[in-house]
Amino acid sequence: MRSAFIVAAGAALLVTATLVAVAGVPGRAGPARPAAGGPVPAAARAASPGAFGPTDVAWLQLLTPMTDQAVRLAALARTRAADPRLRTLAAAVATGHGAELSRLRALEQRAGVAGTDVHAGHDMPGMTTAAEYTAAEQASAGAFDRIVEDRMREYLDQSVRLAGSEGANGSDPAVKQLAADLARTRAAELGELDRLAAGPS
Repeated sequence: MRSAFIVAAGAALLVTATLVAVAGVPGRAGPARPAAGGPVPAAARAASPGAFGPTDVAWLQLLTPMTDQAVRLAALARTRAADPRLRTLAAAVATGHGAELSRLRALEQRAGVAGTDVHAGHDMPGMTTAAEYTAAEQASAGAFDRIVEDRMREYLDQSVRLAGSEGANGSDPAVKQLAADLARTRAAELGELDRLAAGPS
């Protein structure tokens, strides 16, 4: 189970009430994490150019590695998945979320935090860890599909929750717009996963 607390830059989201909607989400155990209301990391405290606030910066720094990991897993699944419907969904995620990743990185560049991975090595909701990716690579066909569905569902669900929090608490219009775009596409993909889990139509 993953802990629902967000570490490092995510602490800024907690401080600004950004992750109130995620606080009750079951999570898996990982490295020690700061409690809500703890000190805000320096990366999230740093002043950002323009309209970027701490919530915008923290959201970008969380969604960028989360999306990067998901795109990597989806790229593997679009050829490895046994279920053709999962391969189709994985291909859409690899392509569509790859484009969203470019937008996330461009906004990080504007915010002055490009290349700052404050979540490196963290095990947290929505993240596919290196161990999980390796387990997927080594899994048999049926087990592979289950791993991908599980990781993809958590990733998409967390993305939608965090996008809602950015929309409610963020400052920069471009970041808020990207969050709204992500929420729409990823909610639709969650629906596709639900249909896939329900079995053949």
